[in-house]
Amino acid sequence: MEHKHPKATRSTAALTVASLALATDALVYGMAVPLLPKLTSENGARPVDVGVLFAVYAAALVAVTPLVGRWVDRRGNRQPLLAGVIGLVVSTLLFAFSHDTTPLLVARALQGAAAGVVWTASLALIAATHAPRERGKAMGIALSSFAVGTLVGPPLGGLLTSWLDPRAPFLLATVLAVADGVARWYLVPHEGAVPEARGTLAEIRGRSGLVLVALLTAVGAALLAFLEPILPLHLFTTENAGVGAVGLVFGAAGVAAALAPPVAGILLRKVSPGPVAAGGCVVAAVAMIAVGAVDGVIATAAALAVVTIGASFVLTPTVTVMSEIAEAKQPPAYGSVYALYTLAYTGGLTIAPLGAGWAMQGLGFTGAARVAAGVAVLVAVVLLIQNWRLLQNRSRPKSTPNGAETPAESEKSV
Repeated sequence: MEHKHPKATRSTAALTVASLALATDALVYGMAVPLLPKLTSENGARPVDVGVLFAVYAAALVAVTPLVGRWVDRRGNRQPLLAGVIGLVVSTLLFAFSHDTTPLLVARALQGAAAGVVWTASLALIAATHAPRERGKAMGIALSSFAVGTLVGPPLGGLLTSWLDPRAPFLLATVLAVADGVARWYLVPHEGAVPEARGTLAEIRGRSGLVLVALLTAVGAALLAFLEPILPLHLFTTENAGVGAVGLVFGAAGVAAALAPPVAGILLRKVSPGPVAAGGCVVAAVAMIAVGAVDGVIATAAALAVVTIGASFVLTPTVTVMSEIAEAKQPPAYGSVYALYTLAYTGGLTIAPLGAGWAMQGLGFTGAARVAAGVAVLVAVVLLIQNWRLLQNRSRPKSTPNGAETPAESEKSV
């Protein structure tokens, strides 16, 4: 009879926990997307107030991520993961029973803090329990689980609200979070799973391409988040759409989010990351203009899906390049890179909703969409220029007189 090696069993349990945690986080986040603008607008909130409600999630996530990184390094993954699920349960209960603006802000901040814990600890758990040759596949499975949660959350939240009442999605989310917590309790080992030898944040600060890739990650996240607070308001007023219809619109974007990364990954085997990301920016820009120009729920859903495809083509290369940056020196600084990736990603989530709210309030929905498209095109131009410079550098001698490595040789940027 064949027995699994304890290390294999441990890695399987870790991947199960991380996948469930990311899927649950995405599901709860997605459920809130079509509901929060409706709840706040019914209380007389302005578009900028809705933007603040969305941005506070990312702001709390950014605030806790560095602290969680140190917590994971010192105490392992079990305590942070259990604390994260407790925060998620409390936040969903607040959403279910408090519809005033202030309690919703508290709930949203707590939800963001819980997400910061989940992302940092889950990625660190996978990295610590999988060999390098297995890590990419494991990360792909976990992120696919996140995409499934993103796909299911918005339409499920909208439909449950239409069929029952606004509390129903959050009560279901509470039950799912409790079940996720039970899985974490039984599957995450007490001793934690952090490698003894690991790089630190200080060690990766000066590595080539790090700043550019972090900024690009923020841009990709911003493209995903920009329309979340203002598109529902636009559909409510111009299309007389209900919460269920809005949920289906964002559900179409979730399908795109699940399908686009593998396609981008295949493309990256033949094309360098810079042009792939630049192309994603251009695709997102064109689709963003279309979102502001088209009429009808179906056309809007199609345009939003293309925006998501473009954003995925921006974000997928950053995962590849970040792993190369982590492995540029030994020991690899996976934990620090994952923390930085989370910070950059949520930085984009923080800025985009605020910018969207202010832009819509001053320029209208169409004007706001055009502003976002202009920024995406500008980023594409910068990426193409950077890629051209990188190619030019690689065509020149690659060593200094003393034989040291040159920036062109060590460059891991897009």
